[in-house]
Amino acid sequence: MSIHLRYALGRLLRKCGYRITREYRWPEIHGNLLLLGFSLLRSRHHGLIQIVQIGAFDGQVADPLADILRLENVSAVLVEPQTIPYKALVAHYEGNPRISLVNAAVAESDGEVILYVPSSRESPKASLIAGHHRRFGVTAREVHQVVVPSMSVASLLQTYHIEHVHILQIDTEGMDYHVLNWFFDADVQPAMINFENLHLGRRERSASRELLRTNGYWWIETSQDTFAIKEFLARP
Repeated sequence: MSIHLRYALGRLLRKCGYRITREYRWPEIHGNLLLLGFSLLRSRHHGLIQIVQIGAFDGQVADPLADILRLENVSAVLVEPQTIPYKALVAHYEGNPRISLVNAAVAESDGEVILYVPSSRESPKASLIAGHHRRFGVTAREVHQVVVPSMSVASLLQTYHIEHVHILQIDTEGMDYHVLNWFFDADVQPAMINFENLHLGRRERSASRELLRTNGYWWIETSQDTFAIKEFLARP
């Protein structure tokens, strides 16, 4: 059964008062794992902590980095392709020299890409995947195609002089595994990674686990996100 069919069936059953649940229960997390991981990282690393966030949106809506980015011992590069949320980021972080903002999409190569926005203005559900809107019951008529600049991971690192990434946060509406893989291909292995797995298919979930395992990470996978840290951070 395709993921789109499962989603449509789930919506129909919910309207009738039913809910489909997995036999396997996801770990229940209360609190912000990124904050917990940041405290652990800060106890081991006493210099400046470099953060890269792919899919920052406006810096406020469900942003797991919001509390961390207020601290003085961090430097961050925040990437957001949509114009209106990007302007909100600029207003929110204006005057903070430790934070660089990028109005582009991270993609396989430099140039331009089509962003599919299921709204007339902006949306945290915008994606580089053409059919992503179907997950939310949005019709094709409601989707706006917006051409946005794109940057490869290599170009992002070079342009913003990023030598080390301590924390990598990814929320790219279904592109998360690809973005994670591009960072690894660029020889970037952050101490801590958090990415949205909600919209990944079974194969990409499995591939992301294998990618983390073979590169020396421990991870917790919830129904929404995967939080991973390098094994050396967890050991005494």
